[in-house]
Amino acid sequence: MAVQSLFGTSGIRGEGEKLFTNQFCFDIGRAFAQFLDKYSQRGPVAVGMDPRGSSPRILEALEVGLNHAGHQIVDQGTVPVPAMNWVLKIAPYAGSVMVTGSHIAADLNGLKFFAFKEEISKKHEKEISEIYHQIKNKVRYQRKKPVVEEEERADESYQEMLINLADVPYPKWKMVVVDPGNGGQSDTMPQVLTRLGITVKEINASIQGDFISRDTETEGVLKDLQTLVKREKADLAIAFDYDGDRVIFIDEKGRFIPGDYAGSLIAQDSETPVIVTPINTSQVVDCLKKPVIRTRVGSPFVVEAMKKNKATFGFEANGGGISAEIMMSRDGGSTAVKMLNLLKKHQGTLGSLVDTLPRFYVHRLKVDCPRRFNQVIIKKAKAEFKGIKTEEIDGLKIWLDKNAWILFRPSSNAPEFRVFAEAKDKNQVKKLAKKGIEFVKKEIK
Repeated sequence: MAVQSLFGTSGIRGEGEKLFTNQFCFDIGRAFAQFLDKYSQRGPVAVGMDPRGSSPRILEALEVGLNHAGHQIVDQGTVPVPAMNWVLKIAPYAGSVMVTGSHIAADLNGLKFFAFKEEISKKHEKEISEIYHQIKNKVRYQRKKPVVEEEERADESYQEMLINLADVPYPKWKMVVVDPGNGGQSDTMPQVLTRLGITVKEINASIQGDFISRDTETEGVLKDLQTLVKREKADLAIAFDYDGDRVIFIDEKGRFIPGDYAGSLIAQDSETPVIVTPINTSQVVDCLKKPVIRTRVGSPFVVEAMKKNKATFGFEANGGGISAEIMMSRDGGSTAVKMLNLLKKHQGTLGSLVDTLPRFYVHRLKVDCPRRFNQVIIKKAKAEFKGIKTEEIDGLKIWLDKNAWILFRPSSNAPEFRVFAEAKDKNQVKKLAKKGIEFVKKEIK
């Protein structure tokens, strides 16, 4: 019998109290340790977390499990998730684990694992799931203080990498607003940008601040930041999701720049021979005069395709950029620095740079949906919505004509169903997405 995977699109996610019990975290810590041992990955395991309320307890139980399996632990504190990948590149650690739920609600949480100097693959996720199911509940969790060494190497080395990536000196911008959402980049990116000689205005930049749930694919979640940019006449704003591996930009006019457009600009300027991006990314990427490889949604799928096709840059619509020369996982920090480098090269504003690309409109909606309805919805949508072609890489994507499509896709991270639509006309795309989500809601009842 096939073992059910614990992993969703990227990492393990679920309810902080119901899924991430002390026993579960203890067992998954032991499972990851056994996985590392299987591949002869010796040395301590680095751990870090985001600032949400349940993270310290989850981390402690995980550490007890790692200790029980014979691994030393080096705690990196509250850091951006890409720093937990970067530290494997520069330090002799067996692997690393990040406790983070990314942008999902405060009562939820998650775990991300890194080994072999990158985010683990889907194959590795399956192996860890199999080990977990073999060992779960066979040793009872007993609360005790884990043996942990504390250091700040992950964040310090990550900052140095970003500093070295920057094409300084930058133009004399009046102001760049930075909004880390009180998450993992709160102490990191304001320091990096200030060290690069940029005048920085911080907003939501305290790990002691209130939790901000921010889906970076959704226009409207940064309205306050957009208003601030216009009021302060800032040159641009840089915002991150809660764990700091995604980045979204606001231009000098206060316009929300979708991750598809930021990723397309960086991909166009890069030396990558092909561009790798998921099925739900805007067709603007198809206008860049480079071959495009489409994948399922999720950074592990993008990474896998980048390796297979020798791509040096890939990205997701949510603002998650992946630079092969840096590390094979999403990194909001390096994506932000690359955009600043591109702006220097462009010698113009962010808005004028974005306007060099053709304009498409994407509208994204979602609804809570029990997983049992997922395949029923896909099947019925295939019969209901007709077009010139369909794609089933991930969910069901129906091209209504050469410039308009609708995508029905269940989430792998949460009991949600998502509808994406794109068209050249803003009113058309909203009507199309609304029609799709109403269809989904009808099938759930």
